[in-house]
Amino acid sequence: MDKITHKVRCEQWTKIIKECLASGMNKTAWCREHGISDKSFFYWQRRLREEAYISTVESSSLPAVNAVSVPAEPSVDFVELRLSEQSAVSSAAFRPDVIIRKDSFSLEISNTASAELLSRIGGLLHAE
Repeated sequence: MDKITHKVRCEQWTKIIKECLASGMNKTAWCREHGISDKSFFYWQRRLREEAYISTVESSSLPAVNAVSVPAEPSVDFVELRLSEQSAVSSAAFRPDVIIRKDSFSLEISNTASAELLSRIGGLLHAE
């Protein structure tokens, strides 16, 4: 395959792959719906990824390490931080923002609980 034909095919398959990804559908189902061979789709997807990777690696002209700017022995300082026993115990303790009690059941919830979790909990409480 000459370079021009290869470039045209790459452009066509790039467009096809972008359309598929934008659809949000399963790739195989999208290919079936659009009359595209899934084997060809995955072949070109893999090939375009490989070519993109190779061109990225080849175009990277910066050295991985600049020996001039790296000191022979890097200076690293560590400082030990100690928490008082009182702050360590109080930070580890869970402090609920809401407590729901029903008979022998108790539910403690913090303000950081997600809306999804709260919705599920609400569904469980209403189911009883």
